[in-house]
Amino acid sequence: MLLQFPRRLDLVRECVGRASLCPSSWTPLIATIAKVLPGAEARLRRIDRDVARRGLMVRRAISVANRTRLRYSESGWQDDFHSRLEPGTVFRLDELDRIARPDLAADGETVGAGLILHDCAQQSWLLTIVAPARRGDEFIPSVLTLLNRLVDDLVPAFLVSHATGSPDQPSRGTIEDVWDRVPAPVMLLTQEMMIEAANVAAEALLHEARYFRRISPNERLMLADCDDGLAIEAAMARILDCRRKSARVTLRGLGRSRSLDLTLRPAGSPMWREQFVPELADPSHVLAVFSEAC
Repeated sequence: MLLQFPRRLDLVRECVGRASLCPSSWTPLIATIAKVLPGAEARLRRIDRDVARRGLMVRRAISVANRTRLRYSESGWQDDFHSRLEPGTVFRLDELDRIARPDLAADGETVGAGLILHDCAQQSWLLTIVAPARRGDEFIPSVLTLLNRLVDDLVPAFLVSHATGSPDQPSRGTIEDVWDRVPAPVMLLTQEMMIEAANVAAEALLHEARYFRRISPNERLMLADCDDGLAIEAAMARILDCRRKSARVTLRGLGRSRSLDLTLRPAGSPMWREQFVPELADPSHVLAVFSEAC
């Protein structure tokens, strides 16, 4: 199926870049995978465990009651009851006994395959593609091919979309490498409007003097028009105070500039941040995506 139509991989890759922006963007990606493999069911799953939360700085268990379930290794606290798998691991649902992770299957799933996107003591995230039982021999080679060819795209895209704004936030280089696949200008802003990351399209946009003042890396986002700057600050405040899940601002710029639309939304996943302490559920970073006004 997939082996006979390799162009279908390109359809998925187009969605991977957009999926790197925020957790909600994974829904269209999952739907595209299902279209590429008709009859299969794709899922993004999170497996939670009742273990101690990670510390913010010293990486130690906070809950004394649960601490006995954990051991410390070079990669941090691990749960002895669950064998750890490296992100990027592709597995078959009918071979879970071999990797000692029966928890990766749900509802008796045995036909299909999956990809480990993230694995730690608190939770695991995986992408699974389940095939109809009667068509397993037909589906499994295609599913494994898709996952193995896209693993280098899917794993960093997932980490950037979910862990940004948390203590697990990837490096600036990783974020920008992933976002460079997005054609629209994208920036990561702190609550002080400092630019923590920007893709190539955003860096080019920042040189537009009609909208922005001259900005160097790691500097505060400065708007050429004061009203534009105030509008962005007000919209960001509503998002960071959890009064809005997204906001749209139209930048007027200077002179007769064509209007520029800006969509703001919280960066990262609140469920991801809650792995550390509940107080981190509130966002601290904002994702800014620019587009030309209609």
